[in-house]
Amino acid sequence: MISEITGEVLYDRIQRHSLLVRVQAISYEIFVPSGIASRLRTTPETERRNPLTFYTIYYIDGGLGGGHLTPKLVGFLDPLDREFFETFTTVPGVGFMRALKCLIRPLNEIAMAIEGGDAAFLKELPFIGAKTSERIITELRGKMAKFALARSEEPLSVEKEPAAALKQEARQVLEQLEYSRAEAMRMVEEIFAKNKNLKTTEEFLRKVFEQLHPS
Repeated sequence: MISEITGEVLYDRIQRHSLLVRVQAISYEIFVPSGIASRLRTTPETERRNPLTFYTIYYIDGGLGGGHLTPKLVGFLDPLDREFFETFTTVPGVGFMRALKCLIRPLNEIAMAIEGGDAAFLKELPFIGAKTSERIITELRGKMAKFALARSEEPLSVEKEPAAALKQEARQVLEQLEYSRAEAMRMVEEIFAKNKNLKTTEEFLRKVFEQLHPS
């Protein structure tokens, strides 16, 4: 069981839902909520802290039908966030990857909604429908008082990536593909200027491909 990792965050390789933490000669991939990834990625270089400690959950991802079983780490910067996430994902149908994407409201607000039986609030979270919201209340009501009292202000996840963070991630992907930094920056600005509604790096890369290989 890996419950904590302290190491050097590779800031230039942070993705929307994951990052790398180097501990001596080993780099661990840690899946994180998008809000954590976004805040770390957009931290000015002069304010980037290292080493950082991540409070982690180790689990095996894979289907029951014989698919690949893959060990994964989910990480948080606060042990209370890890405890909430671990409790939240005990609800049947709320998997780890879904939970990473749906927690777009502050932790204490979600906990208060569960304690208050507010299914309408929970149903507005991404990937949480009417049946799942009722199931969350049934399973977790009476277990959320501690989290409802937390002084959390920022949500763990973000529904829409800020434009600056999305551009930075797009540039990093191009650099990983061995484009020079100057060339990557030029392509990012050019593509985003022509396509102002891009929401993901996948959409950006598709536009790059279409530009380089017009039909």
